Amino acid sequence: MSVLADADAAVTVRAMWAAFEARDWPRARALLHDSFQATWWTSGERFTNADVFIRAQAEYPEGWAIRLIECDALRDGRVLSIVRVDHPPQTFFAASLCRLDGGRIAAIDEYWATAEAAPAWRESLDAHGRQRFNACDDARALAP
Repeated sequence: MSVLADADAAVTVRAMWAAFEARDWPRARALLHDSFQATWWTSGERFTNADVFIRAQAEYPEGWAIRLIECDALRDGRVLSIVRVDHPPQTFFAASLCRLDGGRIAAIDEYWATAEAAPAWRESLDAHGRQRFNACDDARALAP
C-alpha cells in the first residue's frame, strides 16, 4: 500500500468517527463497504450488515461524546483507531482495527473497555514505579 493510500485510509476512519459524533448516520453508512462486517469482541457480537451496524449506532442511548485519541495506518494496510467515549457517568475506550476496500471500510475488529479505578492491592506499588493518572486528561483526545 502506498503512503497516499495509507493516509486516505486513516482519513476515512477519522471521517467515520466524526460522522458518529455528529449523528450523521447517512454519511457514516456511505463510508462503509456493502459487504461490511464488524466484530465487537468484548460483547461477542458480529454485524454482517452495514445497515444494521449503523442502526446499532443510531439506537445507542443518547448522551455520549466521542474523543479521537489516535488514528494511524498500519504497515499491513489496516487502520488502528483509539477513541474515548464519555457517556456520563461512565467513560469507555475502544481500540478498532479497520480494513478498507475500495476506499470504504470493509471490516472492523473492535475492543471496548470501561474506565474504572485500579484495584486497591496495587496501591503498594506507587513508591516503586507505578503512577496514577486521569485517562480523561489525555491532551490527544479531540473531537473527531
